Amino acid sequence: MVATLSGALDRRLLSVGGPMAADAPSDMVDLGVVFGLLLRRWWIIALVVAVFLGGGLAYVAVATKIYSATTRVLLDPRDKQIVGTDLTGPSQGTPAGWIETQVDLVTAFATLKNVVLDENLIDDPEFGGTGQPADLDAVVRSLAEHVRAERTADTYVVDVIVSSVSAQKAARLSLAVAEAFIQSSTEAKQNTARQANDLILRQVDDLKAKAREADQRVQRYREEHGLIQIDGKPVDEQTLAQLNEANNAARLKADQSEERWSKIDALSRTGGNDFGAALDNVDSGVLGRLKLELAIVQKQQAELADTLGSRHPKMTALNAEVERTRGLIVQELKNLSARAKIDADLARSQAAATATALARATQQVNDSSQASVELRELEGDAAIRRDVYKAFVSRAQETGLQENLQVPDVRVISPAQVPLVAAQPKKSVILALSLIGGLGCGISLALYLGRPRRSEAPDIPPERIEKVLSPSPPETLPAAEIIAILPVPAPLAGGAHLTPAEAADGMADFAEGAADAMDALLARLTQPQETDGPVVRLLFGTAAPGAIASIAAGLAGAVARDGAETLLVDANAGAINAGTALIGPDVLGVLDVELDGVPTGNIGARLAGTSVVLLPAASADLRHKIAAHGERLAETVEDVADGFAHIVIDLGAACPPELFQALSPLADDVLMVVDAAEAGREDILSMFDDLQALVPNLRGMIAVRAVPVAVADSVRTRG
Repeated sequence: MVATLSGALDRRLLSVGGPMAADAPSDMVDLGVVFGLLLRRWWIIALVVAVFLGGGLAYVAVATKIYSATTRVLLDPRDKQIVGTDLTGPSQGTPAGWIETQVDLVTAFATLKNVVLDENLIDDPEFGGTGQPADLDAVVRSLAEHVRAERTADTYVVDVIVSSVSAQKAARLSLAVAEAFIQSSTEAKQNTARQANDLILRQVDDLKAKAREADQRVQRYREEHGLIQIDGKPVDEQTLAQLNEANNAARLKADQSEERWSKIDALSRTGGNDFGAALDNVDSGVLGRLKLELAIVQKQQAELADTLGSRHPKMTALNAEVERTRGLIVQELKNLSARAKIDADLARSQAAATATALARATQQVNDSSQASVELRELEGDAAIRRDVYKAFVSRAQETGLQENLQVPDVRVISPAQVPLVAAQPKKSVILALSLIGGLGCGISLALYLGRPRRSEAPDIPPERIEKVLSPSPPETLPAAEIIAILPVPAPLAGGAHLTPAEAADGMADFAEGAADAMDALLARLTQPQETDGPVVRLLFGTAAPGAIASIAAGLAGAVARDGAETLLVDANAGAINAGTALIGPDVLGVLDVELDGVPTGNIGARLAGTSVVLLPAASADLRHKIAAHGERLAETVEDVADGFAHIVIDLGAACPPELFQALSPLADDVLMVVDAAEAGREDILSMFDDLQALVPNLRGMIAVRAVPVAVADSVRTRG
């Protein structure tokens, strides 16, 4: 608690610009004090949280429930082939925007319009339907606000989500939107095929006529020039064609043989280091078997490499087997290379022979009449026209079939189920927000109510308080309430000169003898449950300073008997005070910190064996300045108040008006201490009466009776 007090005093000094302000930050917060304040007011936080949670539950109970149902569909971008061996063509990659486009088409106007018509939503009030055909567009727009499509991560799966006040309707409409989307996708593909078929059919008739015309020109030319033909072709041309085919075949075989020999020869020269996929093009049964053996051994080598390590005997054997197989492959490649070389030489010889024969046949054809050349040109043109015509006819038949054989690119993989729990309002989210809001407001309210506060006493001018504290006999003597008569050792009550040790002994005797009287006095004062913060009690009066200090120390000890943290503030300027008596003559106080830069850890002390922290206002050298720094003392008390359950402030005798005005607004109970022999004096009674009109928290007078020793049987309580 002393550490807490020191931290609070540090903040107080920083706020008033004391000598320590340049050495510490100005926004320090003692979290221990804050947590202690919240712990003492946990019931406020709990109450506010309960109110917020109750409000959240009430909202969840009365709010309109919205249900969401989800139908999952799969987008399949692959080409569908109804005719052929494979139902789907090879994937060529999907454009980046294709999937996003399909997601947007789910909520397209045309798709939702079909749903409105199929489900007769034009009569559904939830979507603004009134049964009038003119409302169709408005109903579609309203449905769009209840429908959303979401792509699942980076997949081809799309969730079609529909919200409605009816769980069954949400599930039905979700599936209806998905089916309408599938239908629209299929219709779009059919329309595309139909348009393509129409365009092709427009060209077929024209191509047919042109092909027939070309064939007729060829036939007329032959008749006009008498060209001899066998099976529809001139003999020379047939011979030339046969030789050309033979030459092409020979050249092709020569090229293939040459290429095969080159590949095999290149592979045989690699030495077996890296064959890769090149062996796939070499046709050899022996080589195929060796490749298989090599693949098996390499697979075993790869599987065992991570578990056995490179030096394991089994790995060594596998490495040797790999090298052996590679050697056999290289030897087989050399054998194949030799045979391929022979085949390549023979193929080149055959190609040369056919080339010679082709040259002779070509010369013969060239020697023929120019008519043959023109005939070939006409036949070529006719053939091209026939091929184009056939291609268009074939394509027209395909597109005609595709119109009725379209497979949709979308299919439902998870139909919507009737939701059992409403999607909105989200109970967990609302309760979480209510809990957070309740905690925030509850903590704020607890901190606000537990803030150090001044009482609502009026702002009294110092000169008026000074007038009241300077008694003068009035014309009438109003009665004043004496709430307790306490026995105080005569040296303390009479203002005798005492050493600090003697004063401490006297205070201890008083606390022991007046224990029961203190309990009776406390019963008449403000109780802890009657105030939000600590109970603050302020003592002043006309009795001797030692007597007031004894009562203040005794009162602090009485409230601290149950272990409650109690702060005793010694602002008594008299020669005998609690700070000097209970701590020592070299006691340091708040003003020493602010005016002389004393470390805060050097002021204040916990009284031995108690939960009382004694905080002097100043050392002996600075006690004459206490009156001028009442506001600083008041603000210091406000800063440290949250760390204590009780605060007792001793203002001493002949209290300066400025000090009284600064500290009295903090108090729940203001107690005036007077000598019992003077309690009935007219000036004392007048002072009390005037103060009671100015200070609402003035509870009464405590009369001090000087006794040799404070004993229990000398105590009496009045009232």
